[in-house]
Amino acid sequence: MNYGAALHGYAFQKYLEKNNIDSVILDYYPQDLERYNIKYPVLNFKRFWHVRTFLAHWLNWGGGFFSNLRKFRKFDLFFEKNFKKTKNTYKHDDLKNIENIENLDITHFICESDVIWKLYKKNGFNEDFFLKFPAAAKTKKIAYAPSLGSRPFDKDETERFRFLTKDFDAISTRERQSADYVSKILNRKVDWVLDPVFFLNKDEYAKIAKKPKETKYLLVYNCMLNDKKMIAQAAKLAKKLNLELIEISVFWVNKVKCNHKVLTDVGIEEWLGYFIHADFIVCNAFHGFCFSMIFEKECFLFQRDSSDYRMPNITEALGLLSRLIPWDNKVIPENYEKIDFVEIRKRIDALKAKSEKFLLDSLD
Repeated sequence: MNYGAALHGYAFQKYLEKNNIDSVILDYYPQDLERYNIKYPVLNFKRFWHVRTFLAHWLNWGGGFFSNLRKFRKFDLFFEKNFKKTKNTYKHDDLKNIENIENLDITHFICESDVIWKLYKKNGFNEDFFLKFPAAAKTKKIAYAPSLGSRPFDKDETERFRFLTKDFDAISTRERQSADYVSKILNRKVDWVLDPVFFLNKDEYAKIAKKPKETKYLLVYNCMLNDKKMIAQAAKLAKKLNLELIEISVFWVNKVKCNHKVLTDVGIEEWLGYFIHADFIVCNAFHGFCFSMIFEKECFLFQRDSSDYRMPNITEALGLLSRLIPWDNKVIPENYEKIDFVEIRKRIDALKAKSEKFLLDSLD
């Protein structure tokens, strides 16, 4: 139910397909989600011990019950239509107890992107994301663009990480800082690569995008954290540019509180359409910024907190640190230079070529 996570999987598999590499997505249900209800999030009240937090959770997901159900169905249809994946869904215990996955002739396993190599509070690393299960034991193993958590490992965690990665044939990370850090602790080459969404261009995404009915709008992608300061700044900018403000988020209460259009049931094809046709984009999501650059849209990216270095990394790599709004000073500057998208395309192409070389060399 996350647009960026769905689309980097889509882009990665499409890229492999373009290069005549047959692939299948392992339909995996992580342990930390086994007790979390994605389809009916209002039922996840056991996660909240504080009454006030529980009431806020119930209000948001209770009020958004039917829109979330519509969104779930749209995501499900997208996966069924566009993903080549395993017939079965596998949990941790399933993977531990099978030697072969659906009789597939698997030569390589790839850990593909996002924050999969982080430390979890209770259980440490998720070993499944390091391919520690029987079906992967005799295959080649590649890590393409995983992200780590926000803090360095202690001595025991470092030793555990070395054990989990020792049989990987090739390792890359999504952030330059992580590549340097992992290279140092493993004493081996670790490449810094782009997020897989950059493997496809804007025309390829446009083929599956659905054009919105709205025109002349500033799009706010309000992801995970209901950033009220960002919304206030976006509203100010929209008024200045004489644009309608449209928000994509799960926070339906902003319709009442902020008096603007809030879309809570948007599917992936619709999400792409709103990005493609926006006149300006304001977001607090890494992938929101990535797609703003792919579609060549003026954009400001708001940090959610001080620990996420994905945002500084991508904005610095593209020479756009001025478009990153820091978490402790959430103000869009009154004056700003327009983005030079000719230069942005050159930078993306150079980083993409490097990333493609790593992947294809690893698979050769």
